Amino acid sequence: MTRFSKKIFFVSAILGLSSLLLASCSRDGREMQQPSADQTESIAIATTIAESVAPVQEFTVTAPWVDGEQLDPLFTCEGSKLSPSFDIAGLPEGTVTWGLSILDQTAGNAVHWVAANIDPAINHVDAGVVPAGAVQSVNRVNKVGYAAPCPKVGEPHTYILTVYAVSQQLEVTDGMDSETMLTSLEAGSLGIAATTFTVTR
Repeated sequence: MTRFSKKIFFVSAILGLSSLLLASCSRDGREMQQPSADQTESIAIATTIAESVAPVQEFTVTAPWVDGEQLDPLFTCEGSKLSPSFDIAGLPEGTVTWGLSILDQTAGNAVHWVAANIDPAINHVDAGVVPAGAVQSVNRVNKVGYAAPCPKVGEPHTYILTVYAVSQQLEVTDGMDSETMLTSLEAGSLGIAATTFTVTR
């Protein structure tokens, strides 16, 4: 063997030994065990599950006003006094019924409308229409259903429309007090969607 051949053989031996040591050790010097068949299968299954999970649609409520902007006078005491229309989307999994509330945040959350036990198949509410099957409480003027916003002239008020996805059929009745119905909606809620609006006369 020539001197040149011996040098190549020596370098190859060192490289081979280094590769063997790196393959058998972890970063902290401990020996790494070969994965078992079960471990390999678990990794494959976890990857498959992660790839198959679909994105969850966000729970939303869409109304005919820009969030935080002025409500059409049609829905106030100066208009036809109709309840506003709105759409909902993305009810959480497990929703059995849904409900709604419209509260005057400026007036200490005075109740303008609370309804419960609405069929989750209903995702659109027309103006002036009570969703089929809905149960309604009394409002701030002690009447069942919707009370059109009517703040004092020159005094802007902020209102919030909240939709509750509920996990059960609630034990509520028409004409009950609004606080009890709201408490039931909140207690059974899987999630909420909300939008605000203002009214100035």
